[in-house]
Amino acid sequence: MERRKIPQLLSFELSKEEIYNNAKENKLLRLGVKVNTPLACNWACPYCYAGSSENSDRPKIKENLYYKGIDPYKDKNWLEKMQNWIRQGIEMGVNTVTINGTFEPATAPDILNIIKFCRENNIYTTLVTNGTLWSYEQLEELYNLGICILTKLNVPMVDEKNENYKLFCDIQKELSGRKQDSKTVYEEQKKLINDLIKIGFNKHVGNNCTRLGVESIIAKNNLKYLPDLVKQLRELNIYSHVEVMKLQGFARNNPNLQVTKSEIKQLFQNILDNDIASNFEPWEVKPPYAAGSCYQNLVRVDLKADGNIAPCPGIDLILGNMNENKLEDILKNEKLKIIRNLEQYIQGDCKNCELFKNKECYGGCRGTVYQTLANNGCSEYECLVGSDPSCHRVKNVLDNGLTSDIFK
Repeated sequence: MERRKIPQLLSFELSKEEIYNNAKENKLLRLGVKVNTPLACNWACPYCYAGSSENSDRPKIKENLYYKGIDPYKDKNWLEKMQNWIRQGIEMGVNTVTINGTFEPATAPDILNIIKFCRENNIYTTLVTNGTLWSYEQLEELYNLGICILTKLNVPMVDEKNENYKLFCDIQKELSGRKQDSKTVYEEQKKLINDLIKIGFNKHVGNNCTRLGVESIIAKNNLKYLPDLVKQLRELNIYSHVEVMKLQGFARNNPNLQVTKSEIKQLFQNILDNDIASNFEPWEVKPPYAAGSCYQNLVRVDLKADGNIAPCPGIDLILGNMNENKLEDILKNEKLKIIRNLEQYIQGDCKNCELFKNKECYGGCRGTVYQTLANNGCSEYECLVGSDPSCHRVKNVLDNGLTSDIFK
C-alpha cells in the first residue's frame, strides 16, 4: 500500500537544489512580513520570542526601539511604505509571503490591505494569527482571498467527557496567557479551528497540501500530549507545525517551560511512530520541528514593520533598513553571506553530519543556535556558525569545544 503524504501548507514548491542555488545567487524567494501592530499583544504567550524580558506580565515593545522612534501603528504613510518594500521583494523573485506582526496581526489597521496587495500580485500568502479577533464573516473573506492560515493550539481537541478535558483547558490557558477562564480559552480555540474547517481551509489542494495549519510549541506541560494532537491534525488534513521553544524575547522570563534535547528526540520519535502506524511517509527525527527541515535562511528574510531586515524571527540581527537602503543592497550584507553559506563556515558536530552534508538539514534551527549561544556569552560570529545544541546528534557546538550542555 502506498504511504500517505503528510499535509503541508500550500506554497510555491522548490527542490533542495533550487533552494541552495537561490542562496548562491543571492536571490530571495520568500518574505516574512510583520504588519503594523500595537505595542502590546492581545495574548501573553509565555514562550513569545517578541517583546522583552523586562516586561513580566505580557509581551510588549518600546516605541523607541523602532526605526527613528517612529511607531508603525501610528504612521499614516505605513501602508504605502510597506507596499513599496514588498514590491522590491517581488522584483527580486519573491513568490511567497508569511504575514504576522510583532504581535497579533489582526490588531494592525492595514492587515487586510496588505493581504489583498500580496494576493493581487499573485503571491502565495500565509497569515499567522491566534485567530481570536476574526469574525466568521472575516474568516470567510480571508478564505475567498485564497490565503493560508496558521493558527495556534497546544493540546489535542477533546470534549468535556474526556478525562483530560480540564487539564487541556488549563494548559491552553497557560500557554496563551489569556485572562479569561480556562474553559473559555480552550473552547474558543477549538471553535476557531472548527470554523476554519467548516469554511474549507483544510480541503485537499494538490497532492498533499492544505490551507490550514496549527502551530504548537514544545513545552514541559504539553509535551506528552503533542503526539495525539499531531495525529488528530494529520487526519483532518491540517498542517502541524510543532516547534522547539527558544529562550528569546519575552520567553526569557519562562525558562522552566523549555524541554531537554532528549525529550525533544523522544517526542519526535513518538510522532514518527504514530505517522508510520497511520501509513504516512517516514521522516528523519531532527530539530527544529517534526517531519521537516528549515531552509528558510537560504530563501527568505524577515521584513519588520519599521523597515528593518532580519535573517529570520529567531536571529534578531538587523541587516539593514529599507528606509535607508534597497532590499537588493541589504542582501549583500556580509553576515547574511555567512548565514547562507554554512557549508563553508559551520562549526561543531553539524559539520561532519551526513544529514548536513546531504542537504537533508541546514544545521537544525539557526534561531535556536543564535539565541542559545548569545544567552551564553558567545560572539556574534559564533552565534551564526554554531551547531544546533537542541539536536541529539550534537555534542560539540563550536570548534573550541563548547558543548551542547548549554541547551537546558
